[in-house]
Formats: sequence, C-alpha cells, structure tokens
Amino acid sequence: MLTVRHAQLNFNPTAAPYSDEYSDCYFSQAGAIEECRHVFIQGNGLHQRWQNNDFSIAELGFGCGINFLTTCTEWLQHADQSTRLHYISFEKHPVQPAQLQKIYQTMAVDQRLATDLLNQYPLALQGFHRLQLAEQRITLTLIFGDALSQLKQCDFEADAWYLDGFAPSKNPALWSQAIADEVYRLTTPGGTLATYSVAAKVKQHFQTAGFELHKQAGFADKKHMLTGVCHKPDKPQHFHYTQKSWLQPAAVKTATKEVVIIGGGMAGFCLAGALAERGWQCTIVDREPAPAMAGSGNQNAILMPRLSVDHDIQSQLTLQGFLFSRQFFNALDAQQNAPLWHACGAIQIARDAMQAQRMQHIVAQENIPAELIQVIDQQQASALSHCQLSAGGWYIPLAGWIVPKQLCLALQAQYPEQIKFIGREKVTALQSHARGWQVITDNRTLPITQHVILANANAVTEFEQSQWCRLHAKRGQLTHIPCAQSNVHPRKIICSDVYLTPAVDQQYVLGASFISADNSTRLREREHRENLTRLKKIIPTMNTSSAGVGGRAAVRAVGPDRLPVLGPIAKEQQFQRDFQAASEGNTRVQYPRPDYYPGLYIASGFGSRGLAWIPLCAEALACVMNDEPAPLSRSILQALHPSRILMKQLIGLQKK
Repeated sequence: MLTVRHAQLNFNPTAAPYSDEYSDCYFSQAGAIEECRHVFIQGNGLHQRWQNNDFSIAELGFGCGINFLTTCTEWLQHADQSTRLHYISFEKHPVQPAQLQKIYQTMAVDQRLATDLLNQYPLALQGFHRLQLAEQRITLTLIFGDALSQLKQCDFEADAWYLDGFAPSKNPALWSQAIADEVYRLTTPGGTLATYSVAAKVKQHFQTAGFELHKQAGFADKKHMLTGVCHKPDKPQHFHYTQKSWLQPAAVKTATKEVVIIGGGMAGFCLAGALAERGWQCTIVDREPAPAMAGSGNQNAILMPRLSVDHDIQSQLTLQGFLFSRQFFNALDAQQNAPLWHACGAIQIARDAMQAQRMQHIVAQENIPAELIQVIDQQQASALSHCQLSAGGWYIPLAGWIVPKQLCLALQAQYPEQIKFIGREKVTALQSHARGWQVITDNRTLPITQHVILANANAVTEFEQSQWCRLHAKRGQLTHIPCAQSNVHPRKIICSDVYLTPAVDQQYVLGASFISADNSTRLREREHRENLTRLKKIIPTMNTSSAGVGGRAAVRAVGPDRLPVLGPIAKEQQFQRDFQAASEGNTRVQYPRPDYYPGLYIASGFGSRGLAWIPLCAEALACVMNDEPAPLSRSILQALHPSRILMKQLIGLQKK
C-alpha cells in the first residue's frame, strides 16, 4: 500500500490519548515529558554525550511526538550550537495532525517547535519523510509503515535508541527478536538503548541480538526500566552475493569540508546548498558564463508526482521527491522578497478511457488522500483550469512551478560566503593526488580539493574516471505562446502527453518534445507544430497556429533505466575483477565493497523530472558525504547507485 492508516486515537476519562487498537495509553499518566527525560534522555546518558558532536537518535513509536519535542528542547539547551541532531522515528499508524495539535495545546512542550512540526507534518504515506526544524539544526526523518519492513530499508548507525512502542503484551510484534536484531544492526558500536519495559521477552531478545542490558530505576509507578549498550565486532569487509556489496556505500573520510561541483545547473546548486548548510565550502564550475544556462535554463519547471499501479522505484522516488521539494521551496520562499515557488496546482488529463480507469483505480485502491490527488471529471477539470478540456483525470492541488535560474541564484544568495560560481571554464580533466583532486580546466588548474561531484549531465563521460557512465541524451523543445495571442488562459498546469503552464513573463510555456540521441539545441518549426497538435487533443478549442510563438530547446541527461545516477564512483577495471563472478550469479563467493575513487561522486541523469528528484537527491548525497542518516530507503539508494551501471555492463560482457 502507498498509504498508511491513521491511529485510532481517543481520549480516556483523564484526557490522556489512548489507542483503541492496542488498548493502551500513548504515554505515562504521571507525565509524558517527565517520563521522556527520565527513561530516554537520562537512561541514554544524553546530556553527557551531547558535547561537540552531531548526534543520531532512533525511536520505535513516534506516537504523539512528545519524546521528539522534549528531546529537541533539551538538545537546544545543552548541545553546542554548531552541532546537528538527527532524529529517526518509526510509526505504523501516525496520529492525525488535528489530534496532535489538541494534545500539544494542553502540554508544556515548546510551542514554536510544535508549530514547526505541525506545519511540516507529512501526509499518511508509506516510507521516509524528512523534516527540518530549529533553523535546520534538527533533522527529523519520520518513517511510516510496518516497523520491521522499514527497519530493513535503513542503513544508519544510531548513537541512542528510544524503544517506546505500546506494551509488549499489547503489541508483541514491535518487541520481537527480528526487531531486536535490526535495532542492533542499526546501532553504532558503543551506542545505547533505553526502554520503560523490563518484560522477560524484551530482555531475552535484545540480549540475544548483542546488547548488554542493565536494570535501572523506573519512572513513577514502574519499579524498573532497561538500558543497554551495543557491543559489536569490526565491520565485515566481504559480503554474500545476496547483500549486493557492489551497491554498498563508500567509507567516508572527510578531512576538509571543501568540494568542487562540476555543473552549474539545478543539480549543482542544490548540492551546494545542501552541503553549505552543513558548513562546506563549495566551488561550482561551469562552461557557461552564468548559472542555469543549459538543461536548467528553461523558462520554468513543473513539479508534480508520478504514480504507477505497482508504485515502482521511479514512482516512489518521484512522490517522495515531490513532497520534499515543496517543503524545500516553501522554506526557501520564506527568505525571499518575491516568491520563487508558485503552487498553482495541476490537472493531469487521462489520455483515453483505459488510462482514466487506471487513474481512478490507483486513487481508490491506495486510498490516496484528497490533499494529494483528487479524481475529477471533464466539467470539474474545465472549471478548475478555466479552459475547456477534453476529459477529466487527476487534480493535484499541491503541484506548481518554479524558475530554475531563480532557484540557483536564491541558493547562492542564501550562502554567499560558501557557494562560489566560476563560469566560462570547461573542465577537461581530473587528476588524483595524495591530498585529493586537481580539477583542470581549459584556462586554469584549481587548488587541490578532497571532494569532487560531477553534476554536469551527459558530460560526465568526458572524464577518464567516469567515462563508463553513459547516459541517454534526450532533446526537448519548449513552445512559448504569448499571452496576447492565446485564446486560452490556464490557471493551473495542464498535462497529458504535453504540459501547459500558467503565464510566466507574459507567455504560456508548452512542452516538451522528447527525442532520443539528438544533441541539437536549435529551434525547429516542426516540433512547435507537434507540441501544439498534442495540446489540441486536451484543449480542443486551442488556437494551434505556430505563428508568433517562441521557444527553447535543451538536451536532458536520462539514466539507462530512467532513474538518476547518484553516489560514489568506482574504479572500472578493479570493479570488473572484483565482481566478474557476481555478474555470472556465483553465490559461493564472498564479495568486497567496490574500490571507489576517494571523494569522487556523481549526481546526474535527472531527465525531465529534475524538480522532483534533484532537491531530495542533493540532500541524500550530502548525507552520504557527511555520514548522516539518509532520507531515502536502501532500495531507492541502491537503485540510483552508479555501480548498477557497471554491473549491468559487466553482465552484458559475460553474455557476449
């Protein structure tokens, strides 16, 4: 299921929140805040450990979020201002925001933090949701769904755990041996846990997993509680075939927080913004004289989700990225004089009766909330758009558009001391040195840097280290229709085989062609006519004359499986030696991690979904480079990993 069910929450006679499903209270009636401080903060010894380091806390059972808000308040009071808190919390049945608001109004939680949480609180959708609070000093990753399934999709190492599910007698699945094993796997050596429960099965399962447990004085009327320490052997260096070690992340060794990013489009600037927020110095190098002049140079870019019947990886990434990008743009907008983000909504028109039926089926089967998608008929679609449309489909109220160049400039303005742009410099080579990388352009050699990110679309193949990463070039031509000569004036984004946006600079933007293996950026009258002909299928009254229209053509970089390419770059020849047996399906051999180029990464192949994919992928790569918990599941990160292309090529070689 794409969605999760909200909690069946009521209030008992003492006004405490109570779960009808589990017949248990959400927190101690003696005081939720006091319980959190005693059991989890004191139980994990957090005040002593919150000195000068970033810190990661994971929690089973977000519930009403009282542990989170209490921990945030304590963190802001006791931790150094230069540090960040990462809080990862799992919840099967999220409480509805209106009920959370009612609870917070009656409790002594920090109301500013509570309001910030409620303003960002995610829809009840399965998977990972990333929120930023307290001026990005606190990162909350809320993970909705079955705990065991979601734990298996994680790869972080928590410094401390809060085990705060409903009582083992009420919800035994959350205290099983399988859960305990995953908690152990996701704990850093020397990390701790704390829980109010001292049930025999709980002790048995977590001791078996590898924790050293101790009884401590409990809270209020509970005599005891449990704390534990994680003891672990060294990390394995070789892996079974099923663990797909060729997709394992690279070991992070960050001596200096300096990076050169090759590519000055949306990808380059979003990466720079995510890293600058973490204290990095970022130099963006591009062959063009100014930001966002190539693939990111379109007059505007639209943001909307893509859903499939089977909710495949592309559908998951696009939906999660759509929600993250909206949040990201809203936060950026709050610091601008004029809005960057235009949340006008979008109407996706069904192509035919079969697609209309499929669209209705997805919404009904997945119980998609109306805030995300609504099924509408032809009359409703026409009324919303202020155009006479040919059919109904989906109304996506949260969709919108942004001008990519304005986004890049806003990020540069937000971090003026940390993001430097160097234009008119074509990077010709990367040379490895003992201290890092030397970036050589056709005019100069840049100072050695420890990290380099290739965010230059199809040009990633121009370097020896990444020449194997061949992406597909897809030409796209936009048609700009002057408002004065148009006989339709859309209020929403309208899309089907093409899309039409509301007015930008007195023009409606119609796009776009999608032509393979074509690197030309010259405008073609034929493609204008084709765009207009496709538009007439969804707006039959549209004047389709191409006289007086303008446009722009650019070349997209598309991954070989239509997914982006994101992560560390492996050494091709060594990869072939290490994983030849794996490419043949040999399960009897233990396989190493790939031999990666130290500090060299790629972020490319975003195709026509850049606005939905780039901000979230930039956040994910920044997390990888800072050894932080990721905002994406293991299955998505592995599906985007550059080494998937090397393995596919290696399998192809074996078949020849």
